[in-house]
Amino acid sequence: MKRYIFFLLFSINCLFSQEKISSNETIKGDLIIAVAENGKTENNIYSCYLFDWKIAIPAGYTITAQKRTEELEKKGYEALQSEVPKGLKINPHPTQLIGFELDKYNYFNCSFESLNGTQKMSLEEHKNFSEKLIKGTYSKIEQLKVELTTSDLKLGGHDFYKIQIRVYNALNDKLLIIQELYNSYIDNHLFSASINYTNENVGMVLNYNFTKSFEK
Repeated sequence: MKRYIFFLLFSINCLFSQEKISSNETIKGDLIIAVAENGKTENNIYSCYLFDWKIAIPAGYTITAQKRTEELEKKGYEALQSEVPKGLKINPHPTQLIGFELDKYNYFNCSFESLNGTQKMSLEEHKNFSEKLIKGTYSKIEQLKVELTTSDLKLGGHDFYKIQIRVYNALNDKLLIIQELYNSYIDNHLFSASINYTNENVGMVLNYNFTKSFEK
């Protein structure tokens, strides 16, 4: 979870520093991870080897590589340690599945993390923990204002919770970016997906594409 928040904060920093971005400009990012040994991509469809799941890569999106991932994960993991409840073990290197993007602000990625040896908590407890973590992280950043909503849903027989984070510039209330996090327990693993976008139409495509991936 902290890793996804760190990715989002990295994107926001880029938005603050970028004076103007053309709506047609493609900025190749390096945030998303695609690890071939955990699945295969064929005819623009990623098939996961770890559980029964496939997702289509939308037209115009590119699979992005693992560059800088270890550094970002390390920073996110170190920042997380001061915020987790005592005795809760956090895996610093969850298994990466697939990521694809239009640019560094509009992208999808997901991971699959074993729960063996971790403190057991219900999905509702995990949702509450994640919500508290997100609020605590953003409350420390005066330049940002955040709106957070949560919901529960079922995809392909799996129970998910979803957290939507709308991030605004606190000075002018301009919407900077939206992040939507999906989490579920699947085969004694935590499946996590992150959808990030600055364009509502992109968000609709990525959300539809993700939810449809669980249809049989």
